[in-house]
Amino acid sequence: MNTDEFLLPKKMPMDRTETVFCPVCDSVDHQHFISTNALMHGANAECYVFHKCLACESVFLTNGVRENELAAYYTRDYLPYKGAAAWGRYSSFVAGSQRKLDRKRVQVVEGVIQDKKGFFSILDVGCGQPSFLELVQAKLNADCIGIDFSDNGWKHEAYPSLTLIKTSLADFVPSQSFDVITLWHYLEHDFHLHETVEKLHACLNPGGKLIIEVPDYQSVSARRQKQFWQGWHSPRHLTLFSEKGFQTLFAADKWTISKHLRYGTLDAFTLYWLGKMEQKHINWFDSMEKEFWPLVFFKVLSFPFFAFERVFSMGLQLIVVQKK
Repeated sequence: MNTDEFLLPKKMPMDRTETVFCPVCDSVDHQHFISTNALMHGANAECYVFHKCLACESVFLTNGVRENELAAYYTRDYLPYKGAAAWGRYSSFVAGSQRKLDRKRVQVVEGVIQDKKGFFSILDVGCGQPSFLELVQAKLNADCIGIDFSDNGWKHEAYPSLTLIKTSLADFVPSQSFDVITLWHYLEHDFHLHETVEKLHACLNPGGKLIIEVPDYQSVSARRQKQFWQGWHSPRHLTLFSEKGFQTLFAADKWTISKHLRYGTLDAFTLYWLGKMEQKHINWFDSMEKEFWPLVFFKVLSFPFFAFERVFSMGLQLIVVQKK
């Protein structure tokens, strides 16, 4: 198949004739950046168009589906929801990788609560399958709450020690405020960024911290993989952020950006491999079992490249923001 076909508009999910504003800075000064098909969603004829804001350098989707239509892209067959089970007889290896990722994320949380003594509260927004929260509770003695607009990540398993709520952040009515709020690959999905930032501010204790991990569209992998890069994850991802975009979104009168890393807890190789599978046009709803050994081989082969992910951005970024 000619990959140029992926750049041609085929079907627009929404008819937008109104003026399009940058969701980060409200500028109307933007231009076409890239077009993709729906990613991690099987064969489709949908075309999604991202523009780059010339004011804050954020990239955003201009023709996304409506918020109430997203359930079609988050079915129980969605690969992140299936987790290790999608890998058949190799599921234990993949589960081990998830545990490693959870441990890295717990270490990040540990690093931002060094001034807390003993018990603290944490909210995980977009928690999906809540293995991260389980580990936080076990290792850090925390009061853990997770929210997600879909309960497909947990409804088939029991998590008696966690409070898990099926709700959007906008509709979430907290019974407490939090010391830490984590947003692991959530903010790029958000439909109402400024309202969300205000809600997060209201949910935090004074001095409380946000931990945010998102894709980095200015990375080596994004430039290399173009429309197949899974950081676009269209139409689920709506906004991809620049440093200037973060500074705009988290205004200095209310927030302090204390850390901005051009790498994250997620292995950059994973994001790149997903892009390779997109280019291969695999069936995302099928078992991943047959892809396991090719993945292992490719990971070994590409190790010298990804060994530099802390030097050159390979697709991820992580920021810590403190409430003033």
